[in-house]
Amino acid sequence: MYKVLLVDDEILIRERISQRIPWGSLGFELAGTCENGKEAISFMEKEPVDLVLTDICMPYVDGLELAKYLYESRKCTKAVIITGYDEFEYAKRAVEYHVLSYVLKPVTAGELIEKLKEAKKILDGEAENLQVRTYYEGSYPLLKNQFLLQLGQGRIHEDQIGEKLKEFHIDFTGECYCAALLCPRNQAEKKEISQMADLVREKWNEDVLVTEDDDGQLLFYVKKKNSSQMKKEIAVICNESADLILKKMGKTVYCLVGTCVFNLSGLSFSYEKAMEMKEYLYLEREPGIYEWDRFQKYRLSAQGLLSEGEREKRIVLAVRSNLEEEIKMEIAQIRTECQVNWVTRNKVVVIYQSLILAVMNFLERLNLVEDQFFLKEQEIISGLFGCTYISQMEEKVLDFFHTALKIVNSNRGNYGDHQAIAALEYINSHYSDCSLSLQEICEKLAISVSYFSSAFKNYTGMTFVEALTKKRMEKAMELLENTSLKTYEVAEKCGYNDANYFSAIFKKATEKTPKEYAGLRKNRKGSYENRSQV
Repeated sequence: MYKVLLVDDEILIRERISQRIPWGSLGFELAGTCENGKEAISFMEKEPVDLVLTDICMPYVDGLELAKYLYESRKCTKAVIITGYDEFEYAKRAVEYHVLSYVLKPVTAGELIEKLKEAKKILDGEAENLQVRTYYEGSYPLLKNQFLLQLGQGRIHEDQIGEKLKEFHIDFTGECYCAALLCPRNQAEKKEISQMADLVREKWNEDVLVTEDDDGQLLFYVKKKNSSQMKKEIAVICNESADLILKKMGKTVYCLVGTCVFNLSGLSFSYEKAMEMKEYLYLEREPGIYEWDRFQKYRLSAQGLLSEGEREKRIVLAVRSNLEEEIKMEIAQIRTECQVNWVTRNKVVVIYQSLILAVMNFLERLNLVEDQFFLKEQEIISGLFGCTYISQMEEKVLDFFHTALKIVNSNRGNYGDHQAIAALEYINSHYSDCSLSLQEICEKLAISVSYFSSAFKNYTGMTFVEALTKKRMEKAMELLENTSLKTYEVAEKCGYNDANYFSAIFKKATEKTPKEYAGLRKNRKGSYENRSQV
């Protein structure tokens, strides 16, 4: 409903119009009546209205003076003049004050209703325009930010960039452009990111275009005449912006600078390179300025990491030897190497997974892995991918190794027996390997030769060589009894590549040569079969 104020110095006219017009059905509400312009002005100061129906000739303040007041002080309030004067001068002044209608008395209710309908259409149109304008003005900063973000994301066609810059009144002409990101070291709320953006905008005005991207960071664009000027200027902008944010908000930020480009459409490429560097923030390097060009050169020339096999051996040895500090130092070294060499997140996860699996295999060989610990291993391995920072990965991995140390320590009394059993199992499955040695067994078990030799002797009563020879001789006797293999063939199957050496060892163990043992056993077998036939 639009509010109407009726102004006329004749009470009968005020009453007649008030009573004969169906205000509600026309979309109006009669807010009040006044007998002159002065009274009308006082009324509107207390209760604003949308439309004024007024006579011209009234005491104190006439209708034209009232129309002038509305035009100058209440532009949203419209006026319709109802008068008995048809002088041109009156009509001319009414037009100057943007009066909607100039109606001559006497006027019928029907004529006035039509004028009110026309007035309502105008009021409806202005209300709609005001709503659209208000929405646009309120959304303008958001729409501008959206454009700047889409420019970096490559979602604005090259032909539309100039048009959009004009639409948002942006003068950003240069010969060299660059996109950069300001990323909080610790996660910040959207409100805090907006505050950072306001600080940077206020600091640099139109020299730097600033927006907020979808990942909780500031994106800004810089223009310069050439790339050498750009490098100097963007370093100043990044440093001073970072200092300002730290001073005003206590927030530390990383500055990630993309590569320089030479047209506005190329800003998407510059933004892409800055975003690539963001992937390495999980490494938790010291905050500062990181430029894509330097980053790329250094990353390509960086040395490789310590081989995973060597690291796995060291970790397993530390777990076996209860050296928790050594484990912490090894994990810290991994972090340092990854930071120096800009190692990807997935690569770090693979490194940690390989260490966990190496320790799991070590514990399984000792039969120390229970279902609960197996579930813990799976939980930690899968959880590594969900870590935001490398320190969180370290925490999970160290927790796993701490538990592994507790398991080994709680079973340390049986540790030697477990190692001896594992060695016997290895002998049983690898006795045919002529290169099998004490050193190989110790490497497989991640144990020193001296410790293993003592533990093995205590458990079996034999040395490693004696146990290996015993197994090989047992297998040789079995083959000689049940096959027609020649001596050199039996030797090969039992781990000897020298048939003469095999024969000497066999005779020492059985007091017979392989040929004699085979003949004796076969003769006995033949005699037994003949007696069975009789």
